[in-house]
Amino acid sequence: MGGEIWTWDSVATATAIKAGVISSREATRSVIDRMQAVNPAVNAVVEELEAEALAAADAADAARARGDALGPLHGVPITTKVNVDMVGHATTHGVVAFKDAMAMADSASVANLRQGGAVIVGRTNIPTFSYRWFSSNALYGETRNPWGATLSPGGSSGGAAVASAIGIGSIAHGNDVAGSLRLPAGACGIYGMRPTVGRLPSYNPAQGAEKSLCLQIAATEGVLARSVRDIAVGLTVLEHYDHRDPCAVPPLAPQPGLDQPCRVALFTGEAEFGTHPEVAAVLRRAAGWLEDAGYIVEEVAPPRLAEMAELWMALLYAECSGKVREFMLSVGDDAFRRAFHDTAGNLPVYDAAGEHDAWERRMTILREWQAFFASYPILLVPTAFQPTFPLQHDQNGLATMATIMQAFTPLSATAGLALPAISVPAGMAQDAPAGVQIIAARFMDERCLAAARVLEARIGPTAPIDPVRD
Repeated sequence: MGGEIWTWDSVATATAIKAGVISSREATRSVIDRMQAVNPAVNAVVEELEAEALAAADAADAARARGDALGPLHGVPITTKVNVDMVGHATTHGVVAFKDAMAMADSASVANLRQGGAVIVGRTNIPTFSYRWFSSNALYGETRNPWGATLSPGGSSGGAAVASAIGIGSIAHGNDVAGSLRLPAGACGIYGMRPTVGRLPSYNPAQGAEKSLCLQIAATEGVLARSVRDIAVGLTVLEHYDHRDPCAVPPLAPQPGLDQPCRVALFTGEAEFGTHPEVAAVLRRAAGWLEDAGYIVEEVAPPRLAEMAELWMALLYAECSGKVREFMLSVGDDAFRRAFHDTAGNLPVYDAAGEHDAWERRMTILREWQAFFASYPILLVPTAFQPTFPLQHDQNGLATMATIMQAFTPLSATAGLALPAISVPAGMAQDAPAGVQIIAARFMDERCLAAARVLEARIGPTAPIDPVRD
């Protein structure tokens, strides 16, 4: 290991701490110093936790000195997303009206990260209510992509992706219901994975009511990081069973053979979705790397991709109706309202019968995808069909929003099917990172990770970058 500690990935940091090569305080101090040096340029971390983190690091060092059992991330500095409960801190959802909504207990994610030994150095920015693909809000302001001062980092886990990309911890916690982990990962040049829904428990004690049906069925916590092994260890820590989530499943036993080469369906979307040529070129190169490793790649379209993307977004917006919609629009900021209205304006409106039919149609499409995966265990698609958009691009009207939604079809469709998927930083398009997405059948998460490791071997190590400044 060379370079400053903040440049290391989390596995290397944990190994060094456990071996006594460095202390958790040294690791945490290094990341905090990095955060204070570069965060002002990008506004990724909106709540810095210096005193709290250093106290946790000292406790981690004391535990090691006592000979206590140590978790996989013992003493490792990380970040968490500001939309999950952390005791003693406000779960604001990026809304001014919630700035004092203090959590009285940890969410399932924060509790599991702490149990795994992680030291939380900061909480990362989101869009208002996590309802945009662009990470800004009236409470915290805008997060900028470190690759370009005018580029969006994606959303809703935009702050998390930026933090990892610039060295404010390697692992960043996030969550995903329509692309919120994978889009920012692709935009910021790192890895981001949404696991199969149910693998990671998800619960916020401060939530006023149970999650809506869409969130129960397809929302998941997840991980962003600069290495595949950090993604894997982050998932292992987060999957510790939590009885507060009735949808969570106990950790699965390892399934042999999922790390072996298999058939891959390659879908570029050039004819159907007008994929940008540079994005398509990145995808084809990644497909070639898989072929070099023994995977059998064929160009095949997955079932009803566009239909599923529209269906899922329409269901999300149908659930956010009536008094819930009125409340969100009343307390949300102007940019949120504009993006919300323009997204809804591009979607069909379901009555009760239409919503019922949509849920049935989703099940039919999922069955078709399961049959598809029986022939092609992996689907390789762009993370997004177009290069990274500029900041606030969703504020440019109904027609622009339609192009954004089409570009993000591979994100929303697979989220709505509750599938595991990882975005891999496979290249550049228009001088910005371009991700490719590896998707597998439900609970075949290891297939995604195995293929990602193959690509990572060709991509090489992903080092933190210094933000481009104005």
